[in-house]
Amino acid sequence: MNWKDSGISSKSDAEVNLLVQDVLLDPKFKAEDLRGFSAAKENRRSDAAEKKTPFADSFQTADINIEVPSGDKSVPPATFSVPGLLYRKLTTVIQATFSSPLGSHFHFSPFMLFHRSPSGEEQRVFSEVYNSDVCIDEHDNIQRAPLPPDEPFCKLEKVLAILMIWSDSTHLANFGTAKLWPIYLLFGNISKYIHGQPNSGACQHVAYIPSLPDSFQDFASSFFCKWGTQKKDLMTHCRRELMHGVWRFLLDDDFIHAYKYGMVITCADGIKRRVYPRFFTYSADYPEKVLLATIRDKGLCPCPRCLVPKSKLDQTGTKRDSNFRLKNARTYLLDKVRTARDAIYRLGMAISGAVVDRLLKATSSVPTVNAFVNKLGSDFDIPRMLVVDLLHEFELGVWKALFTHLIRVLYAAASDGSLVAELDRR
Repeated sequence: MNWKDSGISSKSDAEVNLLVQDVLLDPKFKAEDLRGFSAAKENRRSDAAEKKTPFADSFQTADINIEVPSGDKSVPPATFSVPGLLYRKLTTVIQATFSSPLGSHFHFSPFMLFHRSPSGEEQRVFSEVYNSDVCIDEHDNIQRAPLPPDEPFCKLEKVLAILMIWSDSTHLANFGTAKLWPIYLLFGNISKYIHGQPNSGACQHVAYIPSLPDSFQDFASSFFCKWGTQKKDLMTHCRRELMHGVWRFLLDDDFIHAYKYGMVITCADGIKRRVYPRFFTYSADYPEKVLLATIRDKGLCPCPRCLVPKSKLDQTGTKRDSNFRLKNARTYLLDKVRTARDAIYRLGMAISGAVVDRLLKATSSVPTVNAFVNKLGSDFDIPRMLVVDLLHEFELGVWKALFTHLIRVLYAAASDGSLVAELDRR
């Protein structure tokens, strides 16, 4: 009891009971083991042990190089190195997950799912990625995918690694500027019900995107000759370059080889399979979708998936709007982007100047080479990868704000709340 009453006063009776029952009365407890005990020394040992865990070792650090224009055609662009990328190799994450105990829940062959009613009527059911038409079609495509030159007669089963990416820049506190920008990976081969279990280990941390350091402004202000008038444009451009620089780094040679030829993995059931990674979804809020789709934030065509102009946004939800979006899907204009970059980096033109606007403004494109197109090929469809983000677009986003406003309108129209009650009834 003297120990309980000494030091801090927050020690409870329950803690004293735990000390006696679980420690002092334990048959394995020996007072001689505590001779020379030092709490500081044991803390240092614990910290050293944490650094040796496989999870910590799987993360690596790297610098991302971005090219900064000079604004003067007589001065070539300079390379600025952004430190602090914390990442895991995508191929390592895929191999580890497929061969882990979690891999026993993987679906390797997509299928159609049907529900048969008591009357005998059959209805197609879509409940998981692996029973969607897109997954079935892609599974058929990889059966015709080429084999690596060093294994031209490989007979292993070809399967998909269904990659579902999330990223979200997150503030760590309600005060200060501390933040993280994580990239998460989940596998569509696993049921969404397993994804939803907090302790399943289904969510993989892939990387933490760094921000432009304070030293960048010091560098840019002395190098970019138009800093006084184009500071905002340059900072926005370089943030885009950093985002896609990170993804170009993550989509390394090993991943591209696996993307094209597959990678042999001994799965959780002990069977070797040739696994082809494919990006199915990327979920992010609107500001990040703008970065990923390489379009202007709230530009003339603000949608990352189609070319509907701002002037027609009031038609959202109509049949005419749906037809317009389907007929005017967004495509990546690689040639125009390269021409615009040549004007900026070689000719010293303004990032948001007339030359660049003439090339890109009509489609709200920006002069940044998209990492996914650059590494995976010009036929990679970025807009189809960018799916609806339920958290930001519905639960906490624009729809919530719109619905709140509609409730206010109903209260304004009938102060007794009868219209709101009718809405609840419906």
